[in-house]
Amino acid sequence: MTRGDELLASVDAALHDLDGYRLAHYRSDQVRDVVQRLGSITERFFKSAVWPGTPAEVTLDTLIGRLKRHGLDKATRSALHALRELYNDAKHDSAATIGLKGAHDTILRARAALVAVLDLGLGSSAAEVSQATSRLLWVGAWDDYVGGLTEVYISLPLPGEPFATHVDVVHIAGLSWDAMRAELLATTCFHLGPDHFAPDDYHRYAAEGDFLAAGVWDGDYRQLVAILSRYERREAKDELIPGLRRDHMPLAVLSAVVLAATDVAAAAAESRPADALAREILARADAAYAMPDERPWVRRRAEEIAALIAEAPFDTWRTLSGPYWELWDAKGRFTRRAEASPVGYSLDEQGRIVIGHVRSTEHEA
Repeated sequence: MTRGDELLASVDAALHDLDGYRLAHYRSDQVRDVVQRLGSITERFFKSAVWPGTPAEVTLDTLIGRLKRHGLDKATRSALHALRELYNDAKHDSAATIGLKGAHDTILRARAALVAVLDLGLGSSAAEVSQATSRLLWVGAWDDYVGGLTEVYISLPLPGEPFATHVDVVHIAGLSWDAMRAELLATTCFHLGPDHFAPDDYHRYAAEGDFLAAGVWDGDYRQLVAILSRYERREAKDELIPGLRRDHMPLAVLSAVVLAATDVAAAAAESRPADALAREILARADAAYAMPDERPWVRRRAEEIAALIAEAPFDTWRTLSGPYWELWDAKGRFTRRAEASPVGYSLDEQGRIVIGHVRSTEHEA
């Protein structure tokens, strides 16, 4: 499935939902919810697939207007603008009546217009969709003025304990924060500022010395790590004490290796042995997720996950997804385990690569 196929599937799902209201009583807010969901997906598609990396301040109106230079006619652009206006009403105007027939007709016309957009082949609209692992996460940034770096942590959202479980950390140049923040906001998955936290939780972030900002990520974990990794100041690794480096953080290592492994498995044209898979996983982890293979435990994790994938039927490789974090006892849940792993890498019946309880080894402390 391409990203364009995924978008059209979302449009068809919206039309199906609206069709379900045709033979029953319905409330305007039910139609409004359908329109809001589809509008958000469409806006995200234009900003991340048609024109990847679009700054957050660029509007959907502007992006639709750009299609003129690519030969898209006025009637087709008007159908897209109609969907945009309907989305704006549903999202911002609580007094607006969002009728069933009008919404259905607008979305149906927009579908044909979106097909025309996809035919242009712009950006990554024809790219294959990676298996997405969406998760609600907290992202916090703190300045380190001495080193000129900014620490950006990804954490599990545990109310009352915002620092209980860090999933990952990157160290970026302090001057790169504005650019990275803009890229995160442009995804429409990132929600910055105290309005998106419980007051006590945000206060705990802000109370830490040199606090810069915090936000909530609600989307594909792979996309979040890929963005942060592009900004990591990798040459600064030797300036950090070992415990602060990404490749010394067990859960960051485990997660980056799984992201790389699912990429490699999805792209494989044929089955291959575990040792070849491990080499490709390490190369991908370094190139896409800024996880170098310098440490023996990183190489060991790649070997473990490669062995797990190599044992799975090849026709399932493209559907593997992960990481999924199960940081508690999930006895009986898993169908297969990597016996050499002390942390519970597993592949369940749904093709999900799961990371269980994480224990630091003597090399990873």
